[in-house]
Amino acid sequence: MTPTDAREGKYIDEEVATDRRDQSHTKVGQIADTFNYEGVRLLPSRFLTQVDRARNVYGSIPDENILKGFRLSAGLPAPGTGMRGWCASTSAVIFGQLLSGLARLGKATGCSVLTNKAIALFEGWRETLPQDGSAQMRLYDWDKLICGLIDLHKYAGVDTLPELRRTTQWAARTFDRSRHAADGHDFWGAGPGDTSEWYTLPENLYRAYELSGEELFKDFAETWLYEEYWRHFTATAEPEEVLPVHAYSHVNSFSSAAMAYAVTGNKRYLDVCINAYDFLQSTQCYATGGYGPDERLMPPDGSLGRSLDVNGFHAEIPCGSWAAFKLSLYLIRFTGDARYGDWIETTLLNAMGASLPTEPDGRTFYYGDYGMSAGRKSFYWHEWPCCSGTYIQNMAEYHNLIFFKDAKGIFINSFVPAEVRWVRDGQTVLVRQETDYPETEDSTVTIAVERPISFILRFRVPRWSKGASFTLNGAPLSISAEPGQWAAIDRTWVSGDRVIIRIPMELRAMAIDRQHPHRVAIMYGPVVLAQDEACCRRPFSLAPQTALVARLVKEGKSLRFRILNTLPERHTRYLVPLYSLPPFWPYWMYFDLHAPPLY
Repeated sequence: MTPTDAREGKYIDEEVATDRRDQSHTKVGQIADTFNYEGVRLLPSRFLTQVDRARNVYGSIPDENILKGFRLSAGLPAPGTGMRGWCASTSAVIFGQLLSGLARLGKATGCSVLTNKAIALFEGWRETLPQDGSAQMRLYDWDKLICGLIDLHKYAGVDTLPELRRTTQWAARTFDRSRHAADGHDFWGAGPGDTSEWYTLPENLYRAYELSGEELFKDFAETWLYEEYWRHFTATAEPEEVLPVHAYSHVNSFSSAAMAYAVTGNKRYLDVCINAYDFLQSTQCYATGGYGPDERLMPPDGSLGRSLDVNGFHAEIPCGSWAAFKLSLYLIRFTGDARYGDWIETTLLNAMGASLPTEPDGRTFYYGDYGMSAGRKSFYWHEWPCCSGTYIQNMAEYHNLIFFKDAKGIFINSFVPAEVRWVRDGQTVLVRQETDYPETEDSTVTIAVERPISFILRFRVPRWSKGASFTLNGAPLSISAEPGQWAAIDRTWVSGDRVIIRIPMELRAMAIDRQHPHRVAIMYGPVVLAQDEACCRRPFSLAPQTALVARLVKEGKSLRFRILNTLPERHTRYLVPLYSLPPFWPYWMYFDLHAPPLY
């Protein structure tokens, strides 16, 4: 390691620095791409219900309340009542996320109310920005601000580059860039001074560079590259040392590595992202896709399994989902591999899709609760925390998780009711997906075109699945449908063509980690099931050698499974999807299959 002047912020290997300089002007292409909030429309489903509610809640927050703290600080008239909780003095902690989420969701849904609100907030904030560009924010807040300004430019058509330049010049003069080494006692990792959660600064500054081509943003991005942490994942998905550092921010840092790859073309950064993804899947994630008990990464020594006994706050859901969605999307774009869609599916269904909506007063769902003594869905104890900012960003991101495209055709990644309009060979192609998945095993895709057209239609086959099958216009279709791969249909399509994919589902037990093979979540296909409890009941026990199907009976077409009792019970007990459970209703999600019953 070669530390240089602390104000210059360089603390990297000379080999790394040389490698970066040699490839500084190489920009990689993409194998697949999202539709970038354009052309995708959600159809009626619980996901659309979430999005519509978020539009109403976030669109109705008075601008004066959001801007009040900035205006007071600038000595300007400050009407409004302000906000509460984390935003009691200023909304800086989520302001950039609000700009980002409103701009993205306004673009995705065609909602001018959200777009105009984002513009009005920007213009109100701009009046408080002094000429020297001082945003009067911590790195944590300023990083989010940069994201919001970029998104306003990209998705709302507002020229924010003057403000981006001015505030970045201020930041380059101001922020402490010294680094200290992380150790097992440092929650925030190898950060500058006592600053926390700066880890997506490279991601957002590289995005500003892509937007503008200005070296100012690229140079400042390279100041913050997190080489100290990423080097653990350069060559392996099983690093020798796993520090119990802040989980969400360190997972989020891999989006900065992804943008470093996008801008420099240095494959080492892509390797970091791939290895980090595999590390997270094999050692850090609960069955829901969430991670980070007590907001920490866990050494792969059984700590994750033990966390269910000793921790009450198991995963930051909106924030953790945001980082999971981003990393997965980057990897699909760069590699085209279907397997990265699995974390998207798991998180969409069981983490974000199972969360409580943000309330108008700022009450926000923050932690997933999976404890062995029963969990509940509840709101965080302060209003307007960080997860209220990522919540609206996730609502916009739903539109990017379903379909992808490349020069040869279109990909269906998520089985969510939605349609996409896509221009190919001079005509508009409409691809419409109708499904009740995962309540049913089928998803139907219909093609509408002006004239016959050739392209490849690909479907992600989940890695957990067995025996996925297809029909085309009612006739069985013989194509490869390997788990973890894309199943491809290459043909000339005519209007009215209909493809049905069927993905058989079955009960399965997913161990929380290698050290606790009998501490499991019960899943049906991609769905996490939870024991629906009211009172006076106990979690069911199951000897390891007993098949799940011998103890659980699916009732009707719903995903409700009756537990066959071995002892008399006051009430019939059921397993139901975690996403179906209401607020404050107790449930069990993990079970010790070898444990004796409680009397």
